[in-house]
Amino acid sequence: MALVLILFLVYYLIMNAVFQAFCPLLILTGVPCAGCGLTRAVIFLLKGQALRAFSINPSVFLILLFLLYCGYFRYIKGEKVKGFSVALGVLVAGMLIIYGYRMYLYFPDKAPCVYKYDNLAAGWIPRYRKWMQELLRAIRLWRLA
Repeated sequence: MALVLILFLVYYLIMNAVFQAFCPLLILTGVPCAGCGLTRAVIFLLKGQALRAFSINPSVFLILLFLLYCGYFRYIKGEKVKGFSVALGVLVAGMLIIYGYRMYLYFPDKAPCVYKYDNLAAGWIPRYRKWMQELLRAIRLWRLA
């Protein structure tokens, strides 16, 4: 467990120093993932700022419910978690629905779903930057209509 925490910390420090981001999808493509903002949301939740946590990433509450559900069976009842696969499926589906809704509302210009222009794909893939600019322009025009 200590090794995992050390590796996580090293990854966090390197990615923030080099890319000013943590999410691999954001760093690679410039597009935030369904988990973007979860670390900040957990921190706000631990500080008692539930509304701020919700505004960063509402999925934090789905994850909390999932952990409470699993923890109840595992640590209170001392049993194997009943319906683990179903509960995990509900968690993933819920996170994807929230992600889609947030991307619909906010992407690409409003935090927390902001497009990161200095992503790796823009430098590695020919025409990626131009293709994304056209896509972002189309999204903005569609929103204005």
